[in-house]
Amino acid sequence: MHLRKDIIYRILTIILVAAYSLHTSSCASTKAAPSGGPKDTIPPVVVAMVPAENNVSFPIEDGKIEIEFDEYVVIKDANQNILLSPPLKKQVKTKIKGKSVIVSFPEPLDTNQTYSLSFGESIVDNNEGNPYYGLTYSFSTGKEVDSMMLSGTVVDATSLFPIANATVALYLQAKDSTVMTTRPDAVARSDKWGYFTVKNLKRLPYHVFAFTDGNTNNRYEQGSETIAFIDTTITPVKVMGPDSPELKYYDPKDTMACLSRPVEIELLVFKENSKVQFIREDSRFSRRGMGIRFNASDVIIDSIGIDGISNDRLITQKNITNDSLTIWIKGGNKIADTLSLAIKYHKSDSTGTLVPTVEKLKMVAPIEKKQQRRGAKQNAERGKSDKPEKRKDLLEVIVTADNKMVEQEGITLEFKEPLAIMTMDSIKFKMKNPKMIESDVEYTMVQDSLDMTKYVIRPVEKFIKGNDYQLVIPKATFKDINGFTNDSIDTRIALPTDENLSILTLEMRNVDARYIVELVNPSRSQVFRKYIISDDCDLEFPYLTAGDYSIRITEDKNNNGIIDTGEMLIRKQPEKVVLYKLDDGKDIIKIAERTELVQTVDIPKMFGK
Repeated sequence: MHLRKDIIYRILTIILVAAYSLHTSSCASTKAAPSGGPKDTIPPVVVAMVPAENNVSFPIEDGKIEIEFDEYVVIKDANQNILLSPPLKKQVKTKIKGKSVIVSFPEPLDTNQTYSLSFGESIVDNNEGNPYYGLTYSFSTGKEVDSMMLSGTVVDATSLFPIANATVALYLQAKDSTVMTTRPDAVARSDKWGYFTVKNLKRLPYHVFAFTDGNTNNRYEQGSETIAFIDTTITPVKVMGPDSPELKYYDPKDTMACLSRPVEIELLVFKENSKVQFIREDSRFSRRGMGIRFNASDVIIDSIGIDGISNDRLITQKNITNDSLTIWIKGGNKIADTLSLAIKYHKSDSTGTLVPTVEKLKMVAPIEKKQQRRGAKQNAERGKSDKPEKRKDLLEVIVTADNKMVEQEGITLEFKEPLAIMTMDSIKFKMKNPKMIESDVEYTMVQDSLDMTKYVIRPVEKFIKGNDYQLVIPKATFKDINGFTNDSIDTRIALPTDENLSILTLEMRNVDARYIVELVNPSRSQVFRKYIISDDCDLEFPYLTAGDYSIRITEDKNNNGIIDTGEMLIRKQPEKVVLYKLDDGKDIIKIAERTELVQTVDIPKMFGK
């Protein structure tokens, strides 16, 4: 049988088209993977626990826990995430077997003890890394499972910001050093918001501490870690239940939900001042100036001497915490490059006892950098420089006159070294009113009580808004201990006149002690204005730009104007700091443009008196 040519041609055409289609389909498959299903975002699900949770009579030795999931999982950062309460000397052991996590214990458990095992964020699925949050497992080696709980927050004592990942430690019996030497009877860790819940407690009084456990040994390391404690024992009053909000998992990004959790106690974490005394650092920062920094505050110094320099030529200055000493040498034309300084002070011995000790320090004058000398030489050779060359005996003065702060802080003059001569009569303070009438202003110039290189100039009368002020200091008004003199200084000041600026007034009422009142930004990293008060008064915070602010108030018990830290061994809490809160409970004050805002502050109410 013979096929017609047109039929043969048609068949060949069909075969060629089919072959081409198959070829292009095959090629396309090599360039892109076949589309899959939606990404897995569902965390693992627990399908079984062996033995069941809240199991009693758990074996003291060789006991194991198996938690089975509906998919394969992995364990991330077990040491940082998995926490056993009360803790053992060694970390619990975990391994993966199929779809299960196996937990074992490296040492015998205590008898008649309830344990709570928290997994934190350690368990994630094998494929997409979806975490299983908030998994806990409770069991008892005795006949019953303790079911009380205690919740609260851990915050920084000064900033009042939450402390994450702090260890909250509870003890049934506690001596002065227990938190440094003994494993706790129960522990928990704070979350991002500083929140914690200690689970499976007895209805007994506990001593409560919190510390930043950097080496995860469940002990407070004095000197390197921060600490908090409650003054009295706390007996848990809440029973754990399936609907307890303290036990539920909350997404850290859900601010409102996290902040609405029940809080029974607040732990204020502080850094203790070291009690071990020794010279931490010494330096010579200029030909005539040197400094010594001590490890602990309130150093006791018996004597200071420098070879070849009589003591009446020495000027000394301590800082407010008495852990730093600055020494200058006055008089004389030549100071040696290397000085031998002997200091007799009370140093801690190996037992921690302060013992009078003499140490000799080699103080070497700073050497000018080679690059600076080379640049100066090149400029001299060229006979020119980008800037006028400063005279070698120039006394540089830093003048600060912030127009928003000058009413409170005055005009500050800062020098690198102490002054030897000051000609006050040559300084002129002038005022010019809007009618361009100029007059002299009576003023005071006072040396700072803590820094002898700083002076403050203030007019006797208040600054007047709309007037222009001018501070004129002629050349050679000041001469420092090096014999250096200043160039002429002309500083102009005028109070802000921007109509968009606002003012906040605080009516301080029932003031019963000395307090530090500060206007700060919400992060508490910047202080805009500070007052120290001891009686009822009205405090003004003028010239504020629109934005968010907070009011921080500190109880200044020892009247030193700073926030003093606590001491754990003698049960001394840090000076109490609180944030002023509005009627809605928020501590952020939103100030709009052109606003005159008045707030009444009841001190006893704020401090819970």
